[in-house]
Amino acid sequence: MVGKACEGDWEYRTDRAPVPVKITVKKFIGDDWMIACMVPKGNMMHCMLREAEGTLKQIKYNTTDKELPVEIMEVEGLMADFFEGGITDIKREGESLRITSG
Repeated sequence: MVGKACEGDWEYRTDRAPVPVKITVKKFIGDDWMIACMVPKGNMMHCMLREAEGTLKQIKYNTTDKELPVEIMEVEGLMADFFEGGITDIKREGESLRITSG
């Protein structure tokens, strides 16, 4: 079950990109959640999730389609594959957020 403490703006830092990936988690009315992700100067990715019986089901995934700078292509491809795999869980672990896909 996704907790209210997961909501907010997060960053994913990796050596594969010169800038951190920006991630936003937002709870909507009822059991719906939205996760948005963007590598600065890259495409916006977002998915809609529905929580049912303690599990998440991804009901929608969208991404923009603009040309990317070479330095962020790898990390953006990894993030797109991750989101396309379907988010199955979101948990806060202290000051970190763990998102599970697949």
